[in-house]
Amino acid sequence: MKIALVSVAPPYRGGISTQSAIFSQHLSESHSVQVFNFNRQYPDFLFPGNTQFFENNEFSTFSSHRTIDSIGPGSWKITARQIIDSAPDLVIYRFWNPFFGLSMGSIAKSISKISPEIKQIALCDNIIPHESSFIDKWLTLRLFNQLDGFLVQSNRVAEELKNLIPNANIETRYHPIYDNYGPTINKEDARQKHGITAKHLILYFGIVREYKGVDVLIRAAQFLKEKLEDFHILAVGESYDSPEKYESLIRELGVEDVFTWENRFVPDSEVASYFSASDVMALPYNSASQSGIVQIAYNYNVPVVVTDVGGLPEYVEKGVSGEIVEVNNPYELATCLANGLINGNFVKMSNNMDDIKSKFTWENFIDGIESLYSRL
Repeated sequence: MKIALVSVAPPYRGGISTQSAIFSQHLSESHSVQVFNFNRQYPDFLFPGNTQFFENNEFSTFSSHRTIDSIGPGSWKITARQIIDSAPDLVIYRFWNPFFGLSMGSIAKSISKISPEIKQIALCDNIIPHESSFIDKWLTLRLFNQLDGFLVQSNRVAEELKNLIPNANIETRYHPIYDNYGPTINKEDARQKHGITAKHLILYFGIVREYKGVDVLIRAAQFLKEKLEDFHILAVGESYDSPEKYESLIRELGVEDVFTWENRFVPDSEVASYFSASDVMALPYNSASQSGIVQIAYNYNVPVVVTDVGGLPEYVEKGVSGEIVEVNNPYELATCLANGLINGNFVKMSNNMDDIKSKFTWENFIDGIESLYSRL
């Protein structure tokens, strides 16, 4: 079929953009796909990072129609007309933030009015945002009320959607594994690259925001010093909060010797080295729908320790691909990490990751789109 994908995509950086690019490539293997991208994703005053764009990445030649200005109503009408003129069977909106309900909702409404025969669905990363405001529901429904169906990536998100739209037509398929960052590197070489000499390396990877729980991991480091010898925690990711509160907590708890934070966005070319160097990934989120970071870890056979929030536990087979701990409990997190490293369980998990990885394929994900479309 002919598909129009409305989403952020390269040259914009970030997990949503990257996954959308990979998604469109896999979708193009069996369907005709056009991507309608942003020429302005966020106004600068709404973006907390240093830049919205990749400097260099593997998608530098990625092709899309950069027509959407998130705060430019004229561009919404132009995009809707271009989509209609391309005569797709299906339009997929990549929804991850209510802010985009304004632009995407307008595009979807125009398409519904002019060409109601075109089916429209959303691929939802979140329904309820991690950092919410009073206007979120209104913005979200501006898009959702125009749609025929929804593909979500966890049962928890499906439940949130049903609370918002009880009769929603929903298909649930799990976030596929990321396999685009290059092959695994020899562990010792990877550790040497990052100056790691400790026996055990615990990794946190991704942007740093309050809901990500990095402060919990810092507090866990204090307990780990009492339970485990010869370890290091490496947190890698650009701060979207004030860095000082994390830096001061590291100093206050006296864990500078075992906790390093690289406050920066990591280019694609460096991702493999961080995961290849690691024994286990720690993601102590305070809220979550799901996490693409888990899918990067699985690609490199790195087990994960996640909190029991949102859809995260659905991605972890306890004792097989990782462990699940109580949210906002640094002592339990430290105990879990120490036990898994001391008794060798994380090594066993790493060596037996193939079964869990088979659950998260792009073939299964694309089948979810086709299955949903067949019911519309």
